[in-house]
Amino acid sequence: MFPLSAPQQIIWLQHQMLPESRAYYSTAVVGFHGEIDPALLRKCVTGAVDRNDAFRLRLCDVNTPIAYQEVVEVDFDIPEYDLRGAEDIEERRTELLQRQMHTEFDLHAAPLVRWTLVRLADDHWQLFMTEHHLVHDGRSTVAFLGDVIEQYAAEAAGRPFVAKDAPTYQDYVAYTTSDEYLEMIGSAIEWWIENLDGATFNVDFPTLGTQRSGLFDYRGGQYRQSLSAELMAGVRAAAQQSGHTVFAAMLAVYGELCRRHSGQDDLVIGIPLANRPAEFASTVGMMVNTVPVRLAIDPSTPAGEVGLDAMVSLFDAVDHEAAPVQDLVKALGLGGKGLDNPLFNVTFGMHDQPFPDVDVPGLSVDMQVALSTNSARFDLSVFVTPANVLHGGDGDCGYELNWDYSTQRFGPEDAERLASGFEALLLAYATHPLDPIGTLALDTVAPPVRIRHVEGDRVTDGAAPVTGGAGDEIRPTSADNCEQRAESPWLQAFRDILEHDDIDQDTDFFQAGGYSLLVPMLLSRYESLSGWRPPTSLLFEFSSPILLEAASAERRPAEVGVER
Repeated sequence: MFPLSAPQQIIWLQHQMLPESRAYYSTAVVGFHGEIDPALLRKCVTGAVDRNDAFRLRLCDVNTPIAYQEVVEVDFDIPEYDLRGAEDIEERRTELLQRQMHTEFDLHAAPLVRWTLVRLADDHWQLFMTEHHLVHDGRSTVAFLGDVIEQYAAEAAGRPFVAKDAPTYQDYVAYTTSDEYLEMIGSAIEWWIENLDGATFNVDFPTLGTQRSGLFDYRGGQYRQSLSAELMAGVRAAAQQSGHTVFAAMLAVYGELCRRHSGQDDLVIGIPLANRPAEFASTVGMMVNTVPVRLAIDPSTPAGEVGLDAMVSLFDAVDHEAAPVQDLVKALGLGGKGLDNPLFNVTFGMHDQPFPDVDVPGLSVDMQVALSTNSARFDLSVFVTPANVLHGGDGDCGYELNWDYSTQRFGPEDAERLASGFEALLLAYATHPLDPIGTLALDTVAPPVRIRHVEGDRVTDGAAPVTGGAGDEIRPTSADNCEQRAESPWLQAFRDILEHDDIDQDTDFFQAGGYSLLVPMLLSRYESLSGWRPPTSLLFEFSSPILLEAASAERRPAEVGVER
């Protein structure tokens, strides 16, 4: 057995809180056009699984507060369906795809990946591939499929197949515990602390949707958007004129969109980065780290200069991407409850690794990625994919965008409005890159509306804070009750895990230095003191000893006693 990587730890903890969620399931649909040999394709998938240990991992987290993982032998089937005679081929295909996407994974059984092969016509097949994010990221999907297709091309042509050597995922996890890597993390955290000083770690949208209350629960929707090749050619030309990349231009426009709807000029946006040292470029496994990129947007600055600033911020983030989110949260002293990420609530990312070449005569391959599972990991996430990545050399230079949104926060009409505004701003950016960014597309995307509210004796801009919460409703008020709970198991557990004594019944776990990955250890310590293991979600609802005691008294089974 070996430990989880830093990204895996976050996914595991969130699974403890909402095991029914599909937010960390990812499905790709690979289309094959031409003649294929299904038996050979199955053989190649099996061979690639044997060569990539991440797809043979299972979790070991029973009776331990910290999860481990191990590589095991696997035996799996790839079911095949021939839909050529179906009454409604697309309806039947969609039914199979939905079943593939939503069937629960048992994290204690490998592989945490499954495949289904569907024949739609004589010369059209699709391979559904659903992975749990514990064992994959976007680059891993492409690397794995490249491995499969290389073996298929060799064996279909009668050539011997020799797999490329690549370090294992277990090698990667070991590397992240090395002195060299830990030193890199320490240096990166110091930089982030300085860079994020004074930042506001939330982008609000007071004129859209609703003000979310309660714990984030992963329920979500998706709006899919296509940007034309003509538009993206204009963006590419404007970006080159200003000296930055297309992605930097799109990030700048996304930042301006957020600025107008939030009224915030200083934004923190999560950007998923590969976080892969060069020697692990071909390794399959979960290695993505989403970092908080800070954008300060002055609406009077020319749009091209904002794009240049965005590119500099991106390059700085890449240079310091080693810092795990949980370590950064702890270093910054940020409280985080439930499944909210205290660093950012909106993200913007791009998948730009091209689909592997297919060297098989008469066969072409395309791909769909990031299919919706009716879930969202953040309030708003935009995932960008160039069309030629999905369709190989045959694709145009348009772009496809997925707008994933929390349905606690936005409705479908909000997502469509944001996507339309983004496209309008992008067109204006391509046409007038020297104009102030705050003047672009004002007829379509209005200037920001600021909401003013009072905090004590201060008047600040932004959305009014959400007050109250589930924990406020059950707080004991009796002095006798307070005294009775003064030395409660929860209080003792807090002191043992946080390792300092200046903790009382009102101490908030997260404000006192606790963070999400300490939660399982706190629950385990409480269980040893009380004889009862609370649900993980309890601590995120009620985060002080006195509130937890009251909540535990309500939820603890009657037959469980409390040791004092």
